[in-house]
Amino acid sequence: MTQRDGYALPLTLAAIIVIALVAAMAAEQVRSSTQTVTRLSDQMRHRTDMISAEQTLIYNLLTEPMGRSGVAMGQVSDTTSLILGGSNSTQGGAMIRANGQAYRFSGSGIVVRLYDDQSFLNASSNDPAHITDILTLYGVPEPQHERLIAALRDYQDEDDLRTLAGAEAQDYETEGLPRNEPLRDVVELCAVQYWGETQVCEDAGRMLLTLRARTSDRLSPMLTSEAMIDLMLADEDRETVLETFRLYAQGQYSNFGQIGQGRLDQLRDPLSTITNPGPFLTLVTHTSDGATAQRTVIELTPNSLISPFVVHSKYAIGGEYSQNILRIESIEDVAPLPQSPSIPAER
Repeated sequence: MTQRDGYALPLTLAAIIVIALVAAMAAEQVRSSTQTVTRLSDQMRHRTDMISAEQTLIYNLLTEPMGRSGVAMGQVSDTTSLILGGSNSTQGGAMIRANGQAYRFSGSGIVVRLYDDQSFLNASSNDPAHITDILTLYGVPEPQHERLIAALRDYQDEDDLRTLAGAEAQDYETEGLPRNEPLRDVVELCAVQYWGETQVCEDAGRMLLTLRARTSDRLSPMLTSEAMIDLMLADEDRETVLETFRLYAQGQYSNFGQIGQGRLDQLRDPLSTITNPGPFLTLVTHTSDGATAQRTVIELTPNSLISPFVVHSKYAIGGEYSQNILRIESIEDVAPLPQSPSIPAER
């Protein structure tokens, strides 16, 4: 009887340890579940605010005139100044720049940016020189250029004849490729033979912030974005990129030769000229840390009886590159998104 009683204390201690472990595991699971629910709740709230920011910006695009550098809020734009080479003639109001400048939406902490097509390189270009410019900026070795250019040409032309060093249907594993039509969107570029293995496609976020499938090759220095400057000045630090972006935005820099990229200023196609922003515009909305972001391409169609605008694509943006480009250190330092005069001011 005495010997049996001797087991009571060890068994009691063992039971206490087991209960403590179970309680600790349960507490950890509750904590983890709570964090997950909180994170999902925050994401849903961010997504809702991002949708509101995007819709507000689209409303501004549809109700306010477009100037040379963006949406002229409450202004009267003189488009003849563009033809004459003068500055934009406007009366009062504010400007939403179409160069990817950051704006704070309401009090939500969401950032909204507007880009014109002239802020992006043209991924669907038929000009070998422009494709060479793209490949060079992305760091693709020159010996690979000929094959990539030929494959892109074969992907977009209407025939089934393989260009020297190019690729036609028999070279693709996926049925229906090449499409023999111009690229529908930049992400399709990575479906072109050989392109998916290049530096162009290794970072989807960088590609979505610097490339578009456009109808023109011309880049506008006035509308050049921070992401594009970062691509052009790949060896420079963050502060230099930001300062260069500011100089272009303020008009102190007027061509790309001033940062050693003069080939991007060359007028190879006389029909490809710098114009006012639109009708194709890219909207990027994101959280201040850049961790949650989305990119939407729209086309303004004010003469349409069905819809005044069309959404062509919408993608989530992620990765280290896009976070570095989009991150805002202090949301309070970002100017608020100007409100349309037709929207009552918040009280």
